[in-house]
Amino acid sequence: MQIELNKIYIPSKKIVSRLIDDTLIIVPVETGTGSVDFDESLYSLEETGKKIWEKLNSHITIQQLCSDLANEYNASKETITKDVTDLMQDLLKKGLIVEYQ
Repeated sequence: MQIELNKIYIPSKKIVSRLIDDTLIIVPVETGTGSVDFDESLYSLEETGKKIWEKLNSHITIQQLCSDLANEYNASKETITKDVTDLMQDLLKKGLIVEYQ
């Protein structure tokens, strides 16, 4: 599955995330058991990644998320879009985010 800019993605219900110091740690868990799935690795996000993760809870499209970040960081929308879609594609592939229905 490819990330689509006009879609909304949210954190999966199959993860737990916690802020430790300045790093957001995302841990996949097995559905219904609450135990860590050690076949998957922990995922960590720092400054910009954390900001992207927080914006996922706003239920906005990836296109809007990229526009917001481009304005906030005074950066080119093309660069931001590439970086965000790369991260989102990785998160989607690992099952840490899902498309909002």
